[in-house]
Amino acid sequence: MTAKSLNVKTRNAPRFDSSTPQQVSPAHGTIEELASIEALEALRSDWFSLWTRCRAAPFQSPEWLISWWRHLGKGQLMVLALRQSGTLVGLAPFLIFAEATGSERKLLLLGTGLSDYVDALFDPEWESWCARTVFAYLNEQRHRWDFSDLHQLPAKSSLLRAALPEDWTGEAAAGEVCPLLKLPGAVEELPRFVPSRQLQRLNDYRERLARRGSARMEITSRENFDELFEALLRLHRVRWSAKGGPGVLVDPTVQQFHREAALGLLARGTLRFYGLRLDGRIVAVLYGFLGASRRGYYYLSGFDPRLKRLSLGTIMIGHAIEQAVAEGGTEFDFLRGQEAYKYQWGATDRPTFRRWFRPGGANHPFQFFAIFTSRAPETLRRPSQKPLAGP
Repeated sequence: MTAKSLNVKTRNAPRFDSSTPQQVSPAHGTIEELASIEALEALRSDWFSLWTRCRAAPFQSPEWLISWWRHLGKGQLMVLALRQSGTLVGLAPFLIFAEATGSERKLLLLGTGLSDYVDALFDPEWESWCARTVFAYLNEQRHRWDFSDLHQLPAKSSLLRAALPEDWTGEAAAGEVCPLLKLPGAVEELPRFVPSRQLQRLNDYRERLARRGSARMEITSRENFDELFEALLRLHRVRWSAKGGPGVLVDPTVQQFHREAALGLLARGTLRFYGLRLDGRIVAVLYGFLGASRRGYYYLSGFDPRLKRLSLGTIMIGHAIEQAVAEGGTEFDFLRGQEAYKYQWGATDRPTFRRWFRPGGANHPFQFFAIFTSRAPETLRRPSQKPLAGP
């Protein structure tokens, strides 16, 4: 299949004045714009290799973002792939979205809404060159978009720190926080990191569960994935119904996205999907990840509200933390939201950031108030109920 049939535009990257290794001549560097899901699929292998080298969050993996675009994406793809001597060294997964005909065209990142981190992927050896090349390309294409609003950027994101072209206006601010727990080198050392009161609760809840019946924890495989995934949907829905809300998995399209993304991450060895059986019946599920950075992530959960006294949420999180330690994890990320239970484990806040920018010019004044008060587009927005797993 040709590049043209995949809707890919390839060109030499712009030349920069600096002669540093990260800023080379166009003879070595190219930038491609990918505008179709077929082009994204064709890039999947190189994308995964870059994601691994960058030790990025699962939300930047091709398994997550290609699935997101297939099921939830709106607007026009503008994914920028940067290469040096043929090797993919950068990926900036943008899209252009307008909520209505004639409204301003927003430059967003794929994954906006359901992803707790969004960012570009830049090989550490080429980070500066990639950032400058991306912003130079966006400046050349400024006639196609009106402003950019990037959510959930990590503190180390090049998209947050890079200098803007001279006539652009922009602003950055702290966004939602993601409480993070540092992990020890062995499970036996957890008392150094997790408050003793919380560990005592965990032991008490486990003993209470054992008295209730035969309990067994299992991790997902291709053989039991369907059963555990359907249990997650059921338990999450039932729990949120008891709270008077729909939960975050009620939309069939969102369910399809998560099924595809989770299966892809399972095949890559990144998914950590745990199920708890009580007398053979699945009563709790935790949906998480262990990334290339050796950071564990807790994304979603569901458990039977009729067993609230057993504190299944605490048991599931405790198991996920212990497994992350056993697998060499160095951090456990509770992801966005400041629910009280996260701090009972000893987590501390790590901020994410939001950056707005707009190309300059008399016809495009930068309206900070309008952009600040607007959320992600309704069709791309994260559901309002953040998944909970209290004690």
